[in-house]
Amino acid sequence: MNSIQVKKEFPAALDDVFNLMSKHATYNIAFAPMQVERIKDSADAEYPDGLGSVRAMGVGPVKPLKEQITLFEPNNRIEYQIIKNPLIKHHLGIIEFEALADDKTLVTYTIELQARAPFVSKLILAQLQAAIKLGLTKLAKSV
Repeated sequence: MNSIQVKKEFPAALDDVFNLMSKHATYNIAFAPMQVERIKDSADAEYPDGLGSVRAMGVGPVKPLKEQITLFEPNNRIEYQIIKNPLIKHHLGIIEFEALADDKTLVTYTIELQARAPFVSKLILAQLQAAIKLGLTKLAKSV
């Protein structure tokens, strides 16, 4: 299985970083011009972007990529999977949060990916890794 991992320290408390990164709308900032929109709410009213929620991603009105939150542990871990994509055999995104101090949080973002076409996974992962590094840097500056 091919995977990437990006780590980034945020100059903010664990609660603040988790609250920022657990909202689908945050990724409009992190991955612009890619747009992210919640299309299905979680059953948990406190966390509408939590377990079971689905987000659509794309540009403008075309948002073909759908991701569903499959694990949601506040201040600890979020996992999501791409759903209904004929080009991707396996995709798992894992975002882990660790308090390093009262005002410092480490975010570890891991993606496992297996595309249906050979050799495509590494290309996609390289692009994702660059986008995640840039996106996490933008978000760390925003807190």
